[in-house]
Amino acid sequence: MKRLLISLPILSLLAVIPANAQETQGGQAAASGSATEARPATVEDACVFVAESMLMVKGLKVGVVQAFPELDPPGARLTYSTRMDSEPQEITDEIECQFERGAEPLQVTRFCMDSTCYAANSEEPEERRRFDEIRALMQRLN
Repeated sequence: MKRLLISLPILSLLAVIPANAQETQGGQAAASGSATEARPATVEDACVFVAESMLMVKGLKVGVVQAFPELDPPGARLTYSTRMDSEPQEITDEIECQFERGAEPLQVTRFCMDSTCYAANSEEPEERRRFDEIRALMQRLN
């Protein structure tokens, strides 16, 4: 009987601890999800944002970057990996982005990943939809 009386308070404490941990983690996730990101200032940063948004990841390991802000349309091309521990020779996925000339903030007009290009005038409805989603995400930034 003594053993049962001692174990009940301990069990009730153990039941409360995971609930508090979930509340705290959920609160942190909600807080970070509601915090708005800053708008990318360069074509390189904007292209990284497009890649992260398309892949639905919080970070990418970026390899080689080629930026052309002076061209019409301005753009960037870069290699990336979703694995943060990738060696430089393993960073082989590519994205190419183009942006509206003179638009402040930067607005994507076209991007290509995995030999598929996404733009407002894409023939495939799914490709147009993905493009619209990325543009909407960029417009939501601070």
